[in-house]
Amino acid sequence: MKKVDASAVKVWRLANAIWTFILLALLVGLVLIKFIFFNWLPDYLIYMMGGLIMLQAIWFIGIEPLIAYRTHKYELKASELVTRSGIFIKKETIIPFVRIQNVETQVGPIMKRYHLKSVEVTTAGGGTVIELISAEEAESIKKMIDEAVNRLEGRYL
Repeated sequence: MKKVDASAVKVWRLANAIWTFILLALLVGLVLIKFIFFNWLPDYLIYMMGGLIMLQAIWFIGIEPLIAYRTHKYELKASELVTRSGIFIKKETIIPFVRIQNVETQVGPIMKRYHLKSVEVTTAGGGTVIELISAEEAESIKKMIDEAVNRLEGRYL
């Protein structure tokens, strides 16, 4: 099975750092509100929230992206797409090409900076996403799946 692109770790870290920054901004706002309006509240609540945000930052910026990189995998077989992901709860999705209705590539602003895309495969009952692979690989996968689906549709018409 293939892993996601190595740059995925940087994308996950940057995205998680943005969320951590938002949480810190909210904490600063809460500190200001506490000292202006609710000065009677104990200070340890602020310290606890700050500590939780720091633990969250250590996990989601430092540790989780490395583990996610090792666990997000995909494989394109002759007649199906297989994806595996999950750190604590492992998830494996097998989608036969016959069931595929739509294939799209997605790119966000952070992904664009690192030349990465995600491939979303949709079926009538759900679908799956191959996250953070190189743009060239994403287009290649999209093309291969489209060709396989079109070839299989010709058999069943």
